[in-house]
Amino acid sequence: MHGRIPNLTPAERRIRREARSAALRDLALALRQGGKTFAIIGQELGLSLERARQIVKKAERLANAPRWFDPLPMRAQTFLHNMNLTALPEIEAAIAVARLSRRELLAAPNIGRGAADAIAAWLAGHGLKLREASPLSNESAPEWERPHDSNQAGPQRTGLNEYETPCPYTTNQT
Repeated sequence: MHGRIPNLTPAERRIRREARSAALRDLALALRQGGKTFAIIGQELGLSLERARQIVKKAERLANAPRWFDPLPMRAQTFLHNMNLTALPEIEAAIAVARLSRRELLAAPNIGRGAADAIAAWLAGHGLKLREASPLSNESAPEWERPHDSNQAGPQRTGLNEYETPCPYTTNQT
């Protein structure tokens, strides 16, 4: 039983992966500050020189110039960037996101339950929450509009085309 893999939720796996990445960044940054080259760092961590350089550069950026959205998952960061909220102060961005309902948030590209939960937790840290969608309205549901040029309410009658002329290929047997 000691080799059994625990059943983890996707959120738990993401948290573990982010913790491993943070530990790797910390170790790589410590080695670089100790005077090691990227090649030596890569050898010690079992990575290529280029990957070691990327990890060190990210660790340096996070240490020297942290941004308010860095703790959020990457998909949440991308959502904020696509909404042009990353340039705003954190509280203004949080207020703008709080105007969305959960359905609207999940309708955004590449936002799933995990990223939506992370955004909701980030909002809760500011004392905000996502807007409640009213149960009777579909304000955030995508609207289906059938493209048409006529003022007809329903489908056209069988045997007629859009110019109201009989179609020569119809039969009485359907």
